[in-house]
Order: sequence, then structure tokens, then C-alpha cells
Amino acid sequence: MKKIYIILGIILLVFLGLGVYLQQGLLKKAGKEVAFTVDEGQGTRDIAQDLHNQKLISSPLLFLLYVYQRHWFLQPGVYDIKSSMSAVQIASLLHDGKVQEYVVTIPEGWRVTQIDDYLAKKGIIKKGELVKIASADEGYLFPDTYKFPLDVTPEKVRTLMIDNFNKKAAGLNITTKDIIIASIVEREAKFDEDRPKIAGVYLNRLDQRMKLEADPTVQYAKGSWEPITVSDYRNVISSYNTYLNAGLPPGPICNPSMKSIQATIRPEKDGFLYFFTDSSGHAIFSKTQEEQTANLKKYQ
Repeated sequence: MKKIYIILGIILLVFLGLGVYLQQGLLKKAGKEVAFTVDEGQGTRDIAQDLHNQKLISSPLLFLLYVYQRHWFLQPGVYDIKSSMSAVQIASLLHDGKVQEYVVTIPEGWRVTQIDDYLAKKGIIKKGELVKIASADEGYLFPDTYKFPLDVTPEKVRTLMIDNFNKKAAGLNITTKDIIIASIVEREAKFDEDRPKIAGVYLNRLDQRMKLEADPTVQYAKGSWEPITVSDYRNVISSYNTYLNAGLPPGPICNPSMKSIQATIRPEKDGFLYFFTDSSGHAIFSKTQEEQTANLKKYQ
């Protein structure tokens, strides 16, 4: 029994010592004042290492233990971290999300309604504000990581995203047709190597006055990227439905990446008029309907 008390005493001392060590390490003063950025999706371990690299905390491990013990999530954004702040204060700041700037990543292939919903959920704008002023800019709100000031307006969000598009597209002589095709390619392609060939298929079909018959255009018309049914091809009445209407849809169906834009202006036409994706997401291309039918039987 005496040995048990001794062992329990040792364990208690270890925990007390660890507590003192953690407290001393976490309360150690930070280094120089910086604007510190937490990227969206960045893990706590990487955040701790970045803080250490910038001499804002002395021990990434102690910082991690402190955050994990409290089950905290560190919010993305740009923070003004002052030299007088302790590691505990820094952790609290990042957890509370008291940012100087918002840092948001707009994924490739989102439509303006999705961007609007996302920014509204982040508290950056009110729901519907971006849709109201930027619906006509579908295709030109460039997907990227942005730093928005706390007082950013929907008009400023729109301007920053369009300016970014113009900067990235400078010198490419991109047409509206290119952006429309690129937006369809963006929603179709799962792998980068397929993008130029998918663009080629749609351009070949236009050259031969064939309907595009692109599923994403039907999804856009329905207002959702959820899978469509066979009946949707004929029953979704919209100028965007390329199963019902010849030529291009009236406008882009999403905001494409530069990869899809470049694939569209440098397509691999190769005579292909049909394609589908196999179970792994890779596109299988055909030159005739008969070949397409045979490939469907083979791969599906």
C-alpha cells in the first residue's frame, strides 16, 4: 500500500511539473510584431510551426497541447500579433477569430450563388448581396485565395475578383466563347490531362453544328450540381440546356480555373465528338456514336 502512495505521489509531481512547464512555455513572450496569416484549411500543427518560425511562440508542441486540450479550432484570417502577447493570448486570438483581414479560398468551378452563400456564412457579406450585383459576371469571378479587409463591401469583392481575372488572363485574348466552353470543361474534367481533349470535343461539335449535350449545363439550369436524371435532358426547359438548344448556352455556367481556360484556347481536337467518364473519373473519348456505345459497354 505504501508503494502505491509513493507511485501516486510521483505521478502527481510529474503532472504538477508538466503543468508548470506548460504554463511557463505558453506564457513566454512573443517576438516581433507581425501580420500573421492563417490560411483556410491549414492544420493546427502547421499553424504552430509557422508561429514558431516567426518567433512568436517558443514551443510548437506546448502550443499544440494547449489548443488540443481545449478542443479549439483556429480561425483563418490575418491577425495583428503584438510583441506583448503570450502564446496563450495568441491561441485565444486565433480561436476567437479576431482578424484584421478575412482570408478565403474560392474553389474552382463555383457559380456566383455558391460564392455568395459561402461569403455570407463567413459573415463577410449578407446573403444575396453578391448575387444582386455580380450575376452578369459569372465566369469572370476568378477562383483564388483572397484577403478581404474587415469592412469589405460586396462591390469591392466583385471588383477584386474581376481584377484578378483580368490580371491572370492578360495577353491571352480570351473571348466570351472561350469562357463559356472553359466553364463547361471545369465542371466536366476530373483530371488535368483530360481538359484539352474535353474542350476539343465541344469545339468539334460546334464546328459540325451538333448540340453540345453537356450535362453540367442542365445542372446549371436546375440550380444544383447534383446528378441529373435521363428525364432532365428533355424536361428541364432552359436556354442553358444544351440537350434542347443548339450552340453555346447564353453564358458561362461557373467560374473556371486558368487550367480550363488554357485548355480551351489550346484544345486537343483530334476528331473526337463524344466522351464519358469511367468509374475513376478519367474521360474516355470516341469519334463516332458507335464507338461511344462500344466504350460504354466496355467501361460501364
